[in-house]
Amino acid sequence: MTGFKRSALLGLALLSACSSSPPTRFYTLSDIPPDGATPPGVGLVRIASVSIPGELDRPELVRRVGPNQLSIAGLDRWAAPLDQTIQRALADDVSLRAPSSAPGQQYAVSVDIREFYGDANCNVTLRATWTVRLAHGSSGQTHPDGASPINETIQVPSSGVCPAALPAAMSVALGQLSDRILAGVARLPASK
Repeated sequence: MTGFKRSALLGLALLSACSSSPPTRFYTLSDIPPDGATPPGVGLVRIASVSIPGELDRPELVRRVGPNQLSIAGLDRWAAPLDQTIQRALADDVSLRAPSSAPGQQYAVSVDIREFYGDANCNVTLRATWTVRLAHGSSGQTHPDGASPINETIQVPSSGVCPAALPAAMSVALGQLSDRILAGVARLPASK
């Protein structure tokens, strides 16, 4: 092999080695089994909608690393849009806790996520507001005692190394939010 051919092959090998980038990792949220029994009288609860702030509405994982600074992971991404992933995880959590065959009133819950970040160590803070409405009939009336939004703040410590630990901690936070939603719905007086 001539020196030119050897140099050309070595150059191509180096070029291909330099052009390869680390793989993109995709994450999702999972349902979390309940810690205790669902309060009696919950009925059927459906997660009707979830909204998230614009800075979270992106494919990359986002962490808060300072009071006014976010870190956006370039290679760590959500497998689906985050609002849809949160709604699915909450719906799965609620159905684990209050199966659809449960008797009683039917409710639709809307969740407005205000903050849902991990910090630099992947400890998660979830601040959300939820509202419950009667789900039966065509009127979609707000339940008299569920008309006011209910504010929740949940903090979950990381259980692993960032960023892979972030979706697991976020899943735990959503499980705790599901518990609080069902406890709140169980306290509502039955509709007549």
